[in-house]
Amino acid sequence: MKSLLACAILVAGLLVFIPATAVQVPSAMRVGNQQLPAASCATRDTLWIHHYAAALYVPPRASPVNALTDPKEPKALHVQILSKAFLPKEMPKKWRETLESQLDGPSFNAIRSAWRDLSVGDRVTVAYAPGPGVTLVLNDRVVARTPKHDVIDALLHTWAEGEPVPQRVNRVVSKHPCER
Repeated sequence: MKSLLACAILVAGLLVFIPATAVQVPSAMRVGNQQLPAASCATRDTLWIHHYAAALYVPPRASPVNALTDPKEPKALHVQILSKAFLPKEMPKKWRETLESQLDGPSFNAIRSAWRDLSVGDRVTVAYAPGPGVTLVLNDRVVARTPKHDVIDALLHTWAEGEPVPQRVNRVVSKHPCER
């Protein structure tokens, strides 16, 4: 019995060191009527803790910078929560202020509530299609929608933290290509 327990503890300990690249994000995602391939894939790690896996989806052969900033192009960001170890209970201020300034009250409140309920294994997708606009989906459930591409622009500027958006996008995408 003791050897079985010791073996279980050893296996559990080794699982921590499985690379987060073993976590699969979809290789493509349908947005509107277009199938978008993953242009960039990454995990957010702190020591041995894998926080999330993420992938950016843009039209084939499109420049990620151009696709992200062009309201005529579909795009999506997919995130899978792998750990809540450092996930704050409340949405960080910079994201909260950005979304609050861009969305109507009910949409913002729905996103804020969804943030508080995030769990390990949850899948979050922010997708934009020309016409319908931005949709935030949590585990196949639509949380919020807005027709405004301005939300994407505002989120990109917040994410870039003062760096020009094209430079930040190019640097991050080139650093994190998806394995094919």
